[in-house]
Amino acid sequence: MCSEGDVFNQYRVGLPGVAEHTAGSKVLSKRDYLVDAAKQLHVALERDVNEEYEAAFSHYKHGVELLLSGVTVDPSRERRDAVKRKISQYLKRAEEIFNCHLQKPSGTTYGTTEGYSSLRFRPIRVLSAAVENLKHCRILKIIDKVQLAYDPSTGATFVLKSLMKSGRAGHGTVTIIPQCVPFMVQLQKFYVSDDSLHLQLQYIPGGRLYENLKKFQASSLSTELTQNIILPNSEPSHTMDPDFCSQSEKMFTHNSMNHLTSYSCSDHFGGMNSGLPGGISETQVRLWGAQLVLALETLHQEGVLCRDLNPRNLLLGDNGAVYLTYFGQWREVENSYCPEAAELLYVAPELLGVSTVNEACDWWSLGVLLYEMLTGQSLYNSLTSGVNAHMQLPLPDTLSSAAISFLTELLCYDPERRLGSGPGGVQKIKSHPFFHGIQWNKLM
Repeated sequence: MCSEGDVFNQYRVGLPGVAEHTAGSKVLSKRDYLVDAAKQLHVALERDVNEEYEAAFSHYKHGVELLLSGVTVDPSRERRDAVKRKISQYLKRAEEIFNCHLQKPSGTTYGTTEGYSSLRFRPIRVLSAAVENLKHCRILKIIDKVQLAYDPSTGATFVLKSLMKSGRAGHGTVTIIPQCVPFMVQLQKFYVSDDSLHLQLQYIPGGRLYENLKKFQASSLSTELTQNIILPNSEPSHTMDPDFCSQSEKMFTHNSMNHLTSYSCSDHFGGMNSGLPGGISETQVRLWGAQLVLALETLHQEGVLCRDLNPRNLLLGDNGAVYLTYFGQWREVENSYCPEAAELLYVAPELLGVSTVNEACDWWSLGVLLYEMLTGQSLYNSLTSGVNAHMQLPLPDTLSSAAISFLTELLCYDPERRLGSGPGGVQKIKSHPFFHGIQWNKLM
């Protein structure tokens, strides 16, 4: 609980010029009208940020009334002028809240707890669009749980993802719309309907990373077999080319959508049970891992947790970089995780129990993905006794000591001891020997 002095100090920072002492003016008394108004406006701002608009409107109204009652008798002309400017500012915000969130549109019969969706009035309003605009778009393909769409008015191709609203959502949850997250697909627009939230997302033509890896490895195996027939004395290669990025740029640059295939959730996860045959070079995994770390770091700074990061969330860009599918947080949509992802151990153990869930859950998921890339085996098949506090992580001798250490620390059962947890956790990940040679400031 803030003291009156603390609130007054916050008020002075938040309202420069209003509560400043003018030269020669008297020191404000403890019960000055600005202190009382500051307490109300401080609460109003907090409620506004949390989208508790009825409470925010009430506190704005009360705060403005206190300012109006005091400004008429304030002896300082300079302060009176500053207060009047702030009164105008807060009245404008209160009016906006009332018109956008509290007032019923004419002809509606909403109940007292209903009204406009908060998503229509987020700070990033340029992203919000009328759902009617989607009627002109054509659906080109169904890809798992999303749709590939085409807008004839702009000639743009995009991914459309729909999220069902939940009647139980909205209590204590704040809408967070991350933008400009490195190595994550961008949200271009969102549309709000009565029962759903529709996200218009950047289209990554390369498709899912894991499916491309399987195609690449199948192609490599076919080439090796052909070479063995033609040149039986040649020594075949059993590992991927370390310079996979340059090859992937040639292999996966598409001018069409022919390489996109529709997969169901169960089909995709079922295919991942056996892992990736042969594994991938540490050089390539190091680069992809670093890109994912930057994406997760930015999401965590925004206050967003992925919770069930899994192979379906990894896409391959034309430049060989890995991209996350879009993650955000919506007040109208209940937080959940994919049951198949949980069964196959991509979901951190604390999410399935009663422990506190924080950023450490995503570092577990990252560890599972990198484990599969480096070993060629799924963690689900490798841990025959399941996940527990005494599990022994099976790791091949072919991995470097840095990779073994990195995976072991990420896949720690206790979230408090897991690499990346606690204050400065992401810096510990970045400074781990596994990422030796990565120039973090040049990745983006």
